[in-house]
Amino acid sequence: MIRVLFAGDTHGQTAHVDHLLRVAVREGCPWVFVVGDFGYWEHQHDGRLFLDKVDRRARQHGVRCAFLDGNHDNVALLRRTYQDRDDDGLIVVRDHVQYAPRGHRWTWGSSRLLAAGGAASLDKDLRLAVEQRKTDRAARRALAHRNAGAPRDYAGTLWFPDEELTDDETDRIIAAGGRVDLLLTHDKPRDGAPSFNRKTAEAAYPNQDRIQRIVDALAPAQLIHGHLHHRYTQTLANGTVVDGLTCDPAAGHGEPGYRVEDSWLVVDL
Repeated sequence: MIRVLFAGDTHGQTAHVDHLLRVAVREGCPWVFVVGDFGYWEHQHDGRLFLDKVDRRARQHGVRCAFLDGNHDNVALLRRTYQDRDDDGLIVVRDHVQYAPRGHRWTWGSSRLLAAGGAASLDKDLRLAVEQRKTDRAARRALAHRNAGAPRDYAGTLWFPDEELTDDETDRIIAAGGRVDLLLTHDKPRDGAPSFNRKTAEAAYPNQDRIQRIVDALAPAQLIHGHLHHRYTQTLANGTVVDGLTCDPAAGHGEPGYRVEDSWLVVDL
């Protein structure tokens, strides 16, 4: 048996991840696993510092930290940068920080796990507009100062085109078949019906439908996800128990009934 602390969105908040690591030590968990929006922003200096700090704190606590990708993680850069895998097949990002790519399966304890990251950003247009404003501002500064180099282009720094699970990825996951005890996702399945749901726009549904297809095909005993910033438990018609986790306090501020302890779930596998 292995005990794992699963956590909702951490959004690059080092203090919150350190808190999760401390809870993991208290609960006897050798792993913390973040179900998306971990804070993989290695295209920025602060993002690289976040990874280095998490790696250092995880090593000090004697705990490893793994994550799958959410819509606010730069998954394209992650895929290009890292390929080495550990004994569980997780991609090594730092000595104590690992990534579970979409479709990856592994065994912890007596349980078979499957990762299926990705979700849709409902604030896509806002993020693209901010990127464009930053690019325009950089161009004006370069022109005013007659800089010889090309001004910085901020495209791809706030919104990531590969954010959603694709139909092809979904098809491959389903075609692989096999037993799945625990499905780990960022998004909820379409049939998930929490009492508080931030993701009800039409743009959210295609990715939720892909997760639902996986649930219908593989019938996992349990599914753990983030993304909604809301803690709930629901049993679907096929018997799959869905646990949605909330997020770090900075992002959870203002959410109805927010409690930081609802951002993690300890599971014996």
